[in-house]
Amino acid sequence: MSCIANTRLLFNSISELENFLEAPSIHTNGIKRCFASTQRLRSAFRDLALEFEEETDGYINLKNVIVAYKKAWIFFRDNLSRRNDPFSIALELLRFYYPPYATDGLGRKKRSIFEEIGKQGISIPFIILMLLKIIPGYDSKNGDISNMPMLFDQAMALLEKFTDGGDIFATLPAVITAKEEPNKTRISLLYHVSNILDTYESFAEQENIYEASNAIKNCRADLEIEGYWNECDGKLLYTSFWHIEQTKDAGCYFATHWKKDADNNLTGIRYTLFLVEAADGNLIAYILHPMAIKHRMKGIAYTDKDHIWYKTAMPIESNPDKLFFCRTMPSSSWQKNLNLTRVTDSKIIDIYKKWFVEYTPEKPFGQLEYEFYPNLYAITNEHLYIPTGEGNTFYQIPKASFDGFEQIHINDNVGIMKMGGRTYLAFDEFLLYIPTNKIELKKYDIKIVEHIE
Repeated sequence: MSCIANTRLLFNSISELENFLEAPSIHTNGIKRCFASTQRLRSAFRDLALEFEEETDGYINLKNVIVAYKKAWIFFRDNLSRRNDPFSIALELLRFYYPPYATDGLGRKKRSIFEEIGKQGISIPFIILMLLKIIPGYDSKNGDISNMPMLFDQAMALLEKFTDGGDIFATLPAVITAKEEPNKTRISLLYHVSNILDTYESFAEQENIYEASNAIKNCRADLEIEGYWNECDGKLLYTSFWHIEQTKDAGCYFATHWKKDADNNLTGIRYTLFLVEAADGNLIAYILHPMAIKHRMKGIAYTDKDHIWYKTAMPIESNPDKLFFCRTMPSSSWQKNLNLTRVTDSKIIDIYKKWFVEYTPEKPFGQLEYEFYPNLYAITNEHLYIPTGEGNTFYQIPKASFDGFEQIHINDNVGIMKMGGRTYLAFDEFLLYIPTNKIELKKYDIKIVEHIE
């Protein structure tokens, strides 16, 4: 507890800690005098631990954090505290432990220190924040923090430099979320740094992407939400509405947003909607703009316009009538709240259907709408086989043609995707979509065969 108070680990000022614990004399009497008995001290620690575990969705275990803090500080003090250019050392350390695992240019002594961090199980987020002089020594008594927003920016500058340029995200969503953290403290920064590095690692290598995709797939929430929804309490107050359709994949839907303007132009954009149960039991809605898959095919990293996450309480029933979502990260492209109510009034549904007959529906991204047909027929030691749909022939795909293909199982989302009059071989777990033209098939050494070998 003394460490928590003296290092301002959880709160930026001693007065904030005093207010939380309702102990106004900590600044004069110290922790030990304010909580004289072991029972009172344990109770205060438990209150703090519960508070920050809830704030970080179970990510922060305060007891483990304190142990990791002390261990990291001793290592840092003995090995890295006197090093010049700590920003560069922090960047080198990140590149040493995270893909692409760069070791060039490291001296023998520095490499030995870095290797020892892994051997001893030292917390890299703690070491990074100590190098940046954001988290002080375990025994520090430097007092209140007045520049935490600036320190947050300093840490994000390092992590942006390290993570930018990824294949999937132009800027990691976790970085964007961290920048908008309303309660900027040392503990919240430690949480965000840890989350950013975990997220980066999940998408930095193909085999990690597969594991992350599988983890998400296993948490899909398959709700009965097909039908018409709107954002005006199920009534006909506005001329915009949603039409949600179930796909062949559990927990995945097509959600088309329709809007009729004053000139009776009916315009629709079909988004892909994934519903996932979060670690805390809440419901996450991940929405992809139709341009997202085109960007992925062209190797263009996702930007803010391509996707968004929303969150709400998990419905009690599998066929909810209301879904009130709140955006989980800042965005300049997506609305903050998405309050959906199922339309159950048959008269309103008839009006929606009548609009499709009376007016010509327009879809500005219609050419990007797709149909996916999971159809992995067979897996052998060396190949994957997907039926071509033309006679008794198969696409024979070498496992060696793409990193991670050896992990594929028969129930994975592998098959044929049709979009814009073209056919693609789809590997959803890898976010990989291969056009079936001769040039692309040759690039991956994919052949069309009549027999499975």
